[in-house]
Amino acid sequence: MYVLSPQESQLRDKLESQVRTGFVLRGQALRSIKQLKLYRDRARNFESYCDEVFGFTMLYIERCMRAAETYYLIESYLKTNSLSEPLPTKQSQLRPIFQAHLNPIEAGEVWVMSVGLAAEKVPPKVVVEKAVKTYLKQKYPPSNPFSEGEICRIKSGVSGKQNCWCVVSQVSQDECVVDTWDSQYTVSIDDLLPMKLTRDQSEQMLDLGARMTALAEVGELDEAAKWVLKGLEKLNRSQLNSIEEKLLQVLEDVYLFHDVE
Repeated sequence: MYVLSPQESQLRDKLESQVRTGFVLRGQALRSIKQLKLYRDRARNFESYCDEVFGFTMLYIERCMRAAETYYLIESYLKTNSLSEPLPTKQSQLRPIFQAHLNPIEAGEVWVMSVGLAAEKVPPKVVVEKAVKTYLKQKYPPSNPFSEGEICRIKSGVSGKQNCWCVVSQVSQDECVVDTWDSQYTVSIDDLLPMKLTRDQSEQMLDLGARMTALAEVGELDEAAKWVLKGLEKLNRSQLNSIEEKLLQVLEDVYLFHDVE
């Protein structure tokens, strides 16, 4: 086991007392202890030292150190730009920022945005998360990977249509207008999944969609008919099996062809 010099022992004692104070000094003190290896007379490594002395996990330690670094980045940004926004008061408020791996200027800009969203008060974590997402979307606009006519699946974002397949009819920067068999929705690209179908498979899905839409346009459908169509809207393949085809034909016979002699 190593032996610390009197100066090192004194510094370590001072830093350990700081670890037990607020989150900024805690993170800074932990970083100093790690970098200067002031744990070497007590434990084999930094992780063991923190566990034995403070009862901290490595995940918590890393968050403390990164939160302190991010705090000082924001403090410097506010001073440099002569801004008077309040500083963070909790480690959790900084977590969305350092987890996004923002550079110093970006970290400051996101914090200012967060304070603005919180009516010029210290924002809670959920507001900072929203600010990070908004900031990154504005600064690094996502490219839309979908194209018109593509078959995809609604992952989320549309009530009652989760996992339903649809057809992209319009494409914008970060949204798509999609058509289901019975309606049309504007959906974020984050809420869509590509189905990666071949041309033939896509044509089969489009044909199925046209048949289902024709039934939807009839008007009032029986509950049993709706049950069949709602099952088909979540189909994960392009071809109907024999039972599905027979059920769809029955609906077409009842609702579309009943007047045809």
